[in-house]
Amino acid sequence: MKIFKILSACFLLITSCSVISHAGHGSSAPWQACEEKAVNQECSYTTHNKKASGTCQAMNNILMCVRNKPLETLLDKATQPTQSKPTNTIKQSVTPLTNL
Repeated sequence: MKIFKILSACFLLITSCSVISHAGHGSSAPWQACEEKAVNQECSYTTHNKKASGTCQAMNNILMCVRNKPLETLLDKATQPTQSKPTNTIKQSVTPLTNL
């Protein structure tokens, strides 16, 4: 009887992890990204500080943006220092104060 309880507990623990991993998206952004697109068209959407890019795929006869590229962190791009472009410097002659 104790073995049955242990096996039951293990089975429930293992199956509960797979349920959590298939819980779905927290927003409707993947579906909205493909509202006016066709199958296999490129799409992208943002959630929080991440940008997802992929293609529109049919899921239960509804198009959804399925990510096929790594997530891009938008916050990092905004905070990274940009390289300043060289400016045209105007050389001016400086007259020493002693010569005035």
